[in-house]
Amino acid sequence: MGKYAFVILCNPDDLSESIKAAHALHYAVQLKRKGHDVLVYFDGLGSRIPIASANSPYKGLKPAYDEAYREGLIYGVCGYCASPPHLNIRDSLLKLNIKLIGDEEHHEDISMFIDKDYTVLIV
Repeated sequence: MGKYAFVILCNPDDLSESIKAAHALHYAVQLKRKGHDVLVYFDGLGSRIPIASANSPYKGLKPAYDEAYREGLIYGVCGYCASPPHLNIRDSLLKLNIKLIGDEEHHEDISMFIDKDYTVLIV
């Protein structure tokens, strides 16, 4: 079986972007259910998806996010992007028990997945 890391950069406030994110989340769930090792990481404006999915212009984003969360696919959110100097959503994510990767001084790169033999899918 394969190992796949979905890196989602989509803005949940944009209809076309939130549809892309929902599809990526559905694909991740489908792959996991077929026995693959799958994780989802939110970066850039995608870091907002865990807290903004309910208010997205695409109403299918929240159910897609919730399903991926229930399946245990959410690896985490970029702590750099979530930090106060950037999107300033760190505290909201921590209240949702979302793991932050990196901090306001350190932005992780996709080598954290490549070094563990994941195929990276950037959406």
